[in-house]
Formats: sequence, structure tokens, C-alpha cells
Amino acid sequence: MQYKEMAEVDLKLSLLSGGKIHLDNLSIVPYTLGEIKDYGYTKYTQNLQWVSLSVEDFINSVDDEEKKKFLEEQKDNLKTFDFYIKLGGRELYESLIQALSMVFRTDDIRVLSEGVIALDFVKLGVFYYDDDGNMLVNDDKLEELTEDEIKIIHRENFDDIMRIVKLQNYLEKPKVDKEELNPADEEVRKLQEHMKKMREKVEKAKRQQQEFEGDDREVDIADIVSAVSSKSNSINKLNIWDFTLYQVYDEYARLELIDNYDFSIRAIMAGAEKIDLKHWSSRL
Repeated sequence: MQYKEMAEVDLKLSLLSGGKIHLDNLSIVPYTLGEIKDYGYTKYTQNLQWVSLSVEDFINSVDDEEKKKFLEEQKDNLKTFDFYIKLGGRELYESLIQALSMVFRTDDIRVLSEGVIALDFVKLGVFYYDDDGNMLVNDDKLEELTEDEIKIIHRENFDDIMRIVKLQNYLEKPKVDKEELNPADEEVRKLQEHMKKMREKVEKAKRQQQEFEGDDREVDIADIVSAVSSKSNSINKLNIWDFTLYQVYDEYARLELIDNYDFSIRAIMAGAEKIDLKHWSSRL
């Protein structure tokens, strides 16, 4: 199934399974925790940061006020791909190539003159090098390629590629249906607002408890791996390396939801009123 054809539930199941996601002729395979460890978590996250920039991020980084004003006026016509390929300079361009090399697990990446990035064209024999090291094009090989063999990244599919990468790494969540965000029934809407406020109170109480216990450290990936592999019923320190980041973070979020549920029960038993009992199987 193609990414653009996936309903929200299809996308969530794919992410939970750790499977690849298809976009055009491209397949984006999520890294397992073990692969990230071997690649280098710091380097991995740096690459993700480079390709997670938005048009607004690029515009805000411009110091020249005239240029910034011009870009603001043209914002609706710009895409992030434009900055990486044409407007961002050599460092940004090289960072993009490195990040895409990681995402697609290949060093065979070439930027064509028309601003299209081709994958595996050397491997397919389309590009080759002469004795002087100059890259040449084998036109016959190019014509022989089937449509399925042509893997390209361009201005129109780049944003979708980056969103898939963000989803696979728990940097973005699958979209929520508009119906859920805008309930037609006014009473339901008020109830949802009330439940949200109650959840915030529980979270505040939990944070206060953590501060009282001296637990004010920021949680990093090593802490999450340790926590999930210690508390999960199915994930341990031997098999956690076979899971994707999405799977690990989803497990962590679910375990946290269970803790919140247990905390709410204890708060009620201690005499607290109007505590929202959000069940541990509720939507994350």
C-alpha cells in the first residue's frame, strides 16, 4: 500500500509493526534500535534534525532583513526542498545528502542538474566514471530502466518523505481525524475539555511528586531503553535492539499511561475528587 493511500489506522499499524512505508518507487525502512546504536545515536539524531527543518525555520534563520522580507512574501510558493537544493548553501546541501544516505541506506546518491535526486543510478549502470574520474551518463542504460527501477527524490515528494521519517522516529504522530478534533455535539466538546483539565491536574500532581522525590533529570534515550526493557512484559534488554524507535517510544508512552491510571486510582483512594480516570488502553 502506498503512503498516500493509507488511512490513519493503516499508518499506525504499519508503524507499530516496524514495517517499511512505500512512497512512489521509494521504500523507507525504519531503523531498529540496534542499527541506530551501531550507526551512532548522536549522529543519527543530528541527521534527523537537519531534515526536520521547516520553511519557517529557514526564513527565521536569515539575518538580512530585506532577504527575509522577500522570503516571507514568497513563502506560499516555497518548499523546504528549495532551501536544501538551491538557497541554503553548501553545508545544508551536504547535510541533506548525508541524511538521505542514512534514510535510504545507500551512498549511491546523485543530484541531477534539474534539482532531482537520483538513488542507485551508479549501481544500475546509468552513471559511470571515466579514467579521469568524471561522471558520465549511459543513455542506453537509462532508456532500459523500467519505471519501477527509477527512484528519485524531488520537490513534490520530499515533504512526504520527511514526514514518513518523522513518523517512524516518533517525531510526529499520525494525524487525528477532524471529527475527533471538532466534535459536533457541544456537550461532548465540554466533556472533553473537562477531561483534559482533569488530566492536566493529575500530570501536575505527578510532576510535584517526582520533584519531591528528587527526580528532576531529563530523560534520554538510554533511560527510556532501560525503563521499557525493565517494565515491559514483552520487551527486555536482549530483544529491545530489534525494535524501532517508534515501537520503543510507543511502549514507553503506553507504560506511562498505565502509571498515570494507577496514580489516578491512588489519588481517588486518598480522597481526591473529580479525577479523570483515563484507561490505560485509551488513545495515545
